[in-house]
Amino acid sequence: MSLFSKLFGDSKNADDALNALKNAAKSVADAAEKAAKENLNAPRQNASAPAARPAAPAANAWEEDDPWEKMPEEENQYSFNGTYVQYFDKIFREAFPAYDISHAPDPRMRATVFTFMQGGRKALVVELKSENSSAQRLRNECQAAGIPYLRFYYDHSGWWNTRSYVEGRTRKALGE
Repeated sequence: MSLFSKLFGDSKNADDALNALKNAAKSVADAAEKAAKENLNAPRQNASAPAARPAAPAANAWEEDDPWEKMPEEENQYSFNGTYVQYFDKIFREAFPAYDISHAPDPRMRATVFTFMQGGRKALVVELKSENSSAQRLRNECQAAGIPYLRFYYDHSGWWNTRSYVEGRTRKALGE
């Protein structure tokens, strides 16, 4: 005797219960996907910095200012007037015009994946994801296929993702 038949009796009741559970799970998944898409496309309400991260040790004892305490003057994802996806898209398209660059949300998790194409081949995959995500699937797939992979966290406290930082890491990953 199966668990459903023990809980719900005959097979008709079990089938009805199973269908109800499936419908409820689909509704929850659809609502979560919709909320994630709305959050990715919503402009930032406040251009202020994220909460301060623990102080980084100063390179020299006489340096009193912690570089993470103040927003850098250089353009960064928090001073940009738009979403972090728009910020990265702008940098990638301006700094790397030789590549055909596309991006899409990863439907399996709360991430956005940028793909750099050149000459009909994938030159680089860039994943924008939460620091709370421990998913490694895309990185492992890229490694197995021999495709360069790069990750940026969009919500790590104190990581400004300044334009020079994003461009520099991307250039290195592209082998430029």
